[in-house]
Order: sequence, then structure tokens, then C-alpha cells
Amino acid sequence: MNGRITDSQTGNVIENATVQINSPEEFSDTFTRTNAEGQYTLGDIQVSSLTELSITSNANDYNPSTKTVQVAEGDNITDFDFQLEPEEVDDGNGGGGVAGPAGGAAAIVLAPGGITNESINIAETGGTVNTSFTFALQDSAGRNLDLNNAEEVEFSIISGPGGGEGITPLSAQTNSEGTVTSNLFSGNLAGVVQIQAQIEREDIGLTIRSKPVAITIHGGFPDPDHFSLSVQTFNFEGFARDGVRNQISVIVGDKFSNPVKPGTAVYFETTGGIIQGSGVGHTDADGEVSVDLISGGKRSLLNHPTLGFGYATITATTIDENNNEIQEQADVLFSAPPSTPNITLTPSTFTIPSNGGETFDLTVTDTNGNPLPAGTTVTIEVADGLEVTGGGIEIPNALVGGSGITDFTFSVADTDDENSNEQNTQITIKVETPAGDKASDSYSGTRAKWNN
Repeated sequence: MNGRITDSQTGNVIENATVQINSPEEFSDTFTRTNAEGQYTLGDIQVSSLTELSITSNANDYNPSTKTVQVAEGDNITDFDFQLEPEEVDDGNGGGGVAGPAGGAAAIVLAPGGITNESINIAETGGTVNTSFTFALQDSAGRNLDLNNAEEVEFSIISGPGGGEGITPLSAQTNSEGTVTSNLFSGNLAGVVQIQAQIEREDIGLTIRSKPVAITIHGGFPDPDHFSLSVQTFNFEGFARDGVRNQISVIVGDKFSNPVKPGTAVYFETTGGIIQGSGVGHTDADGEVSVDLISGGKRSLLNHPTLGFGYATITATTIDENNNEIQEQADVLFSAPPSTPNITLTPSTFTIPSNGGETFDLTVTDTNGNPLPAGTTVTIEVADGLEVTGGGIEIPNALVGGSGITDFTFSVADTDDENSNEQNTQITIKVETPAGDKASDSYSGTRAKWNN
């Protein structure tokens, strides 16, 4: 399910708005936030029969909006949009021209900038695990209360993941500006926490409550099922050149499939070449971190137990919630330059029949018999009167050899209808890597024609 959240008055997108399923209860922990374009995506919602979902969108300084939708098995709901109505919050500086001191409390609103952190991390991860929130109490004219009308405000969590999250203090009195502050601290589960402030006006027998305010808890410890390692270029041009860089990246998530807390440490090592031990600042807000594998050191170390000579293994390590190491590995090839002995054409001698053609098998590898660097071009040149089909070859990003990587097939056909004499001819294979290393080889044959 996906959609977009916008301001009902301006049409502007709303970033960081929450979208949460309220019912049925088995989906009540399903939530997300909008991105900078106001777009959201809820995870796969699996139902076995026609089910009505109640979904609420909320954002700071906006009234929440709830909509229902019926979902059947296999449905993919798109463009499920919300338009949120802005709250009308007076700044407390005169209440629209009403004179005199503030009266008794009539409303509780979130103060401008009232939340220090709209998302916090799971407890004991070393990240930000608490946030303060500030409410303002206003009279019927929209003016903040003064000390003469101070109220004791109680705070509560009206919904949350139930992982031990809490509020401290649970009650506090408004100050001279009519505001009151407390703190939410996270527990050990991810989810959306909705907090509310309320007062009891015993003098008029009225309970006044704020609108719920949503804060997200996420960013737990690394989880092995949400930890992946990727290599930018499997076959990079690092065997014969020092200082060639190859980006290595990891994405680290927690057991709730959210990014781990920003700054989570990941350590990198390699069996060949040089690798940066950790990324600057460690993981970012998306749980990603990248380092460079740099060609250098003794190439004799590039000896993989199964892939053979020229290969290295990258290992990324981090720590889970039980203080155990978790690792991911990926292999990479330090591709060497091309050479003439590593260009083979079958058949190596040939006869192109009159107005006919011949199919060739071509194998091209680096000097170690491995795939050439990604981006290497292989050009097939033939004499006048001949035409190549299947000769536009570029070596792909690949770890091991095979069809389309080291092994190719092309055809050469006779296209000369004017010359009827048998002629000697040749096919030339030219190889050039992205860094400019070159090799070429030529193969002789005959273009068979007949005499008139």
C-alpha cells in the first residue's frame, strides 16, 4: 500500500507524517513515515479474506485523519492519499485582540517546536533513546495560561509497541508561559508511540485532553537477517595497478527491519589489497556505510580456496544485541591486463564460403585466466567484403568467467558481390581495458570465391 500526504489547504506535501493501521488488531503495529516528497509505503498486508482496514495519518500541527479501505487477498492498494487539515493554533500574544489576563484552561496544544526528536532509538543501543515534548495550555481566547491559572498536567501513552517505553515525569505544572515539559524514553521494541496530555478542570467538571502526538521508536541492534554486503565492481582493474579503488557497502537493519541507529560501527577486512577499516561516522540514517577496497600489497595473497588465484574475500563485522559478532562476506576479483596468449579463436584457421559465413567461438581472459576488468572492450576487425555479427563486446561486471563474460560467439559473412577471386583474409581481435591496457591477435583464413 502506498500514497501521499498533503496539506488540505495548500496542497504542499507533508514530510515525516505518520501512517498507521488502527484495525484489525493484528495489523496495529504496521506503521511508517512519509519521505521528503510526502510519500509513504506500508509493508505487505497479507489477508486471506475481504478485510476492512482503518488507517490514520497524523503530523505535527495537523489534525489526524482516519480512512477505511477494504482489502482482498492479493490486492495492491496504490494512491491511498490523505489530505490533513492544519491545526489552528494561536501564538498566545493577545488571543485575537482579547484584552486582560488569561482565563482558565480551555485547550492543550503541542507548543511550537515542542518535540526535540520525532524519532528515537531502541533502548541500550547507544543512540538517542529519549525526547522531550512540550505542551501549551490556552484559554478560550487562545492565550497561554499565566501562573494565576497554572494547571497540573498529566501525561500518558495511549498506544505504543509495549516494549517498556515510558514517560517521566508523569505529571508537571505549567510555568509562567503556560507551557509544561516532560520526556519520553524508549523501550526495547520498535513502533509508533502516541502520547497525550490532559488536565482535570474540577471547578467546571471538565476533562481537557490534547490531540495525540506521535513519536517513532526504531534503530535497534544489528540483526543477521537484515545485514548485507555488496561490491560495486566484482572484476576491478587492481591486479597490476596500485591505488585503484572499489567501493564496498553494507546495509545494516535491526530485527524489526528498520535501519540500525546512526553511527553503528561496522569493521571491514580483506584477504587481499587494502581496505578502509570503517566508514566515516559509521552507518548513516538509512543503516548504510561504504568503504574503499584499494589495490595494493602482495598479489601472492590473492589466492582464494575455491575461486583460485586473483581473488580476495571481503568481510564486514558488527555486533548484535547479545554482543555476538555477525559477519557478511563477498568475493572480488583483482583483474589483470590482457595478453595475446589469452585470446583464443576457434576455428583458428578458416574458410569463408562464397556468399556464406562462418561462426566463431572467442575466449578472452586476463593474464591469470580470469575475467578481464568490467568495461573492457573487445573489437573484432575483418577485411573489406566481410561483415561481423555479434562483435560488439564489452566485459560486464562479473565475478567468474562464462558465456558473455569470457566466452563469446560471433559470425563473419561474405558480403562482396563484385570480386569473384579467392582471397586471403584475416580476423583481428583487439582488447582494451578502461585503464588503457591493450592486446591484440590476428587469425588468417581464406574467403572462397569462384572464377567466372
